[in-house]
Amino acid sequence: MHEELARIEYICAGTLQHRTRVCGKPGCRCARDPAARHGPYYEWGRLEDGRLIHSKLSRDEAQRFVQAMRQYRRLKRLLRRWQQASVQAMLAENVEQS
Repeated sequence: MHEELARIEYICAGTLQHRTRVCGKPGCRCARDPAARHGPYYEWGRLEDGRLIHSKLSRDEAQRFVQAMRQYRRLKRLLRRWQQASVQAMLAENVEQS
């Protein structure tokens, strides 16, 4: 378990949205054809100090953030497993000492 923790490089909480947009120009194809909308645009949303914050990301940044979000979820799973194993070990130590 500790080795898995050591392999985690970046972590990041939040969500990533992939959006396309209509520009608003009356003659633009995007107004008539959903497949012709502008984009894709990537937006990272997260809570900071209790407020929802959104930041635009490039395609390359978005790929790195997706990986960091996966690592964040992986870290949370590993911490839950570590906590469970710790509790079991401490309870077993108490039984041995009695």
